[in-house]
Amino acid sequence: MRFLLYVAIVACLAIILDGCATPMLESSVEVPGRFAQASPSEEEPEVAWWESYGDPVLSDLIRRAAGANRDIKMAAERVRAARAGVTISRSAMLPGVGASASASNQSTDYGAATKQEVPDVKSASGGIDVSWEIDLAGRLRAGTSAAAAEALAAQHGERGVRLLVLTDVATNYFILVGALRQLDTVRAISAAQDETLRLVSARQRAGLATAFDVERAQTDALRARAAIPQLETQAAVSRHRLAVLIGDQAFNAASAVVPSRGELVAPAPRPGQPAALLERRPDLLALEAQLDAANWRRQQAKAEYFPRLFASAMFGSQTLELNDIDVGAARFTNVAGLLTMPIFNWGRTQAINEIAEAGQTQSLLRLEDGIVRALEDVENALVSLRDERQRATLLQSAAASAQAAEGRAQSLYNRGQIDLLPLLDAQRSRLAVQVSANHSSTQLLLDSVQLYKALGGGWQVFEPTQKETS
Repeated sequence: MRFLLYVAIVACLAIILDGCATPMLESSVEVPGRFAQASPSEEEPEVAWWESYGDPVLSDLIRRAAGANRDIKMAAERVRAARAGVTISRSAMLPGVGASASASNQSTDYGAATKQEVPDVKSASGGIDVSWEIDLAGRLRAGTSAAAAEALAAQHGERGVRLLVLTDVATNYFILVGALRQLDTVRAISAAQDETLRLVSARQRAGLATAFDVERAQTDALRARAAIPQLETQAAVSRHRLAVLIGDQAFNAASAVVPSRGELVAPAPRPGQPAALLERRPDLLALEAQLDAANWRRQQAKAEYFPRLFASAMFGSQTLELNDIDVGAARFTNVAGLLTMPIFNWGRTQAINEIAEAGQTQSLLRLEDGIVRALEDVENALVSLRDERQRATLLQSAAASAQAAEGRAQSLYNRGQIDLLPLLDAQRSRLAVQVSANHSSTQLLLDSVQLYKALGGGWQVFEPTQKETS
């Protein structure tokens, strides 16, 4: 026993000294003080960013999705499983206590003389056994810390799923609203072109227009009408997706998703500070937790080089009968210790360490890549939002001019001051410009959602309370 104690002390000192040589890696990416595509500002983005659009239907859909979406529920189950894994890892550090009981009855039909040599035996025993791996090298502690970091990564993964669902709801809602608005525009222009076709047909019957004029008017009227089915499909698909995102079915989409018809305006961007991304984006938080787990797995692998000490004990009692004669009951105790240490295993321990070291390096690179990509996402979203806002403003002005030009052309045509071609050109121009303006307004909303997605906020609003997670 004294020898085992000496070995244990030497092993502990060795692991303490050697553990200092096992690096705990961390990111070295330098985060800029501000975003290049935004003016310096200390103002952080809204947490409940969907409220900034002022649409109660959108806010209601967001809340319903946060509570009923199946992807979020599956992610929550993954968190529950990961937390159970922490309990399993932690239990390995503590002594295990078990109970055992056995009974046997061995009898024969030998005669009395033979039974003196081969007796009938009845026995029963019961006891408590204790087993414990004494964590000399910190292998079990490192494994428990790694499991806790992996559980934290799973929790951040759930938050990331929640963020994706919220932004998917907003994206599909704006696509639906944009498609419905586009439908109103195209149907109004189609009705106007149908009216033009009716007037041209009437003028042809009166000898004031040619068959060629009728064909041109009919072509433009049919072209405008042909744009309607595609928009109806887009609206239906978006409505179906929204129904599924909020935990319903596509069959109930018409009643489950009824968008408001008010004018939606994209809020002004408030990106905040780049450094805040590391505390707000769930994917970066998950990558950081995964790096912590990989650091601990590296420590766990390093401990494979050092001794492992096992202790066990059993306490109990046993009763015995020989040829129906009660021998009596006796207590028993069994205490044992085992010290093992790898000496030569054909490179297995070295390979375990190489795998852990490679995983550690990969986790670091994934985190650093995630940080620079997150910064890229925000910069791209900011420039897209800025340029689309300029484009939307110009197209709205162009749409107003095209509508005024069409009105004047219609008036001149009705008075016979111009022929049909200028009128059809004016109608085509209004259709093209108005459709582009509507599309740009919708794209502006979608770009604003992409910015909020890149900034990573919103999941905090629906964070489960401690009571819900327990």
